[in-house]
Amino acid sequence: MGESRAIRRIGMAACIAVTLAACDTADDDPTAGDGREAAVYESILGWVLDDEPVAVADERPEWTMFVASRFEAPIGVDVQALVVEALDERVVVRFIDARAEAVDEGQEDLPVRADGLLVGLGAVPPEGDRIGVYVDRYRNVGDVQAWEVTVRRAGVKWEVAGVPVATEVRPLPAAD
Repeated sequence: MGESRAIRRIGMAACIAVTLAACDTADDDPTAGDGREAAVYESILGWVLDDEPVAVADERPEWTMFVASRFEAPIGVDVQALVVEALDERVVVRFIDARAEAVDEGQEDLPVRADGLLVGLGAVPPEGDRIGVYVDRYRNVGDVQAWEVTVRRAGVKWEVAGVPVATEVRPLPAAD
């Protein structure tokens, strides 16, 4: 009977391992779920980073790119982890819940801390291979820009398609 229990435990452990591996693979899938959302955000943040004069191809900037949700729901923790991992070689990415985490409210022009950058991301539509996402970039009260960025799926990757269209800046989240 002890041997039978051991075999059942090994079988259950194997099933759990297979299930966890399947879940992990699904989460990383750039065509569905959290993996899709993360891949879209990665392409957008990469585009923002490409536009930064301090970002040289082989050098990681010394500043932080703060990222905030510009829609009702926060960006999921699994999505955040995938984005941070994908951009780790290029820049320090820190997701925030409140503007006060990124903005130095003790200075008159409300700059991003340590010469960083605050990027706001709109929601990723749940379907479609060509989608529009709201994006804004904030350095201080006098340096704010916003775009509607079209992102398209190219195989299993996502890329910015065409030239992003300037749009009106949405209000930054209030300090908590």
